[in-house]
Formats: sequence, structure tokens, C-alpha cells
Amino acid sequence: MTILAIVVGGGIGATLRYLLGLGLAPSTPPDFPWVTFVINMVGAFALGAVMTLLAAHRLPGPWGKPFLSTGLIGGFTTWSHFIVESDQLIGARRSAIGIVYLVVSIVGGVLAAALGARLAELRVGHPAGRRA
Repeated sequence: MTILAIVVGGGIGATLRYLLGLGLAPSTPPDFPWVTFVINMVGAFALGAVMTLLAAHRLPGPWGKPFLSTGLIGGFTTWSHFIVESDQLIGARRSAIGIVYLVVSIVGGVLAAALGARLAELRVGHPAGRRA
């Protein structure tokens, strides 16, 4: 059942990523990979919150973690595309944008995850620092 939870969650997450990409792509400037950046920041925030809720035992059943974290959020976010886009920017002699993208994505992802975790902690009444 765990594998099924991951498969279903991953399918939903990847589909949501695709649909969000379709919606964001026409409105974003072409000089920065905004779509992947936004998707990964939203995913980092969500994963921080989900892991905190899991630690507080606020998510249902034994398949909550694999469905939500590995499946849904793992299927939604895209580390590989982020790395390829960074490499393409650097290879296209747009190194400054590529390096900024790398740094801002990593630092922003950590901050987004921390914010998600903190907001979840406030929701469940746990003090900061008691995460999974």
C-alpha cells in the first residue's frame, strides 16, 4: 500500500506541477526560470509544514507521509529540472543568472521550508525547534 500511496501522490504532484507551469509560463519574463523556482519554493514550504505535522501526529494513517512527502510533494517539485536549468544558463554564458538562480533557490528553499514548518508549529501548538 505504501508504494501505491507514493505512485498516486506522485502522479497528482507531477500533474499539478505541469498545470501550474502552463499557467505561469506565459506571464513570466524569459530571463529567469521563474516557473521552476516558484514550484520548488511552494514545494519546500509545503514539505516543511507536512514534516512538522507528521512529527505532531496530525496526519492520518501510515500512508500519510509517503503519499504527501515522497509522492505529492516529490512529484510536484523538480530538483533535476532546477539543476538542468542552472547548467543551461551557465553554458549559455549567462553565468551570473545561473549562479544567482542556484543560490537563491537553495537559500530560498531552506527559508520556505522553515516558514512552512514554523506556521505548522503555530497551528499545532508546538514550539519552534521540535520538527521531524
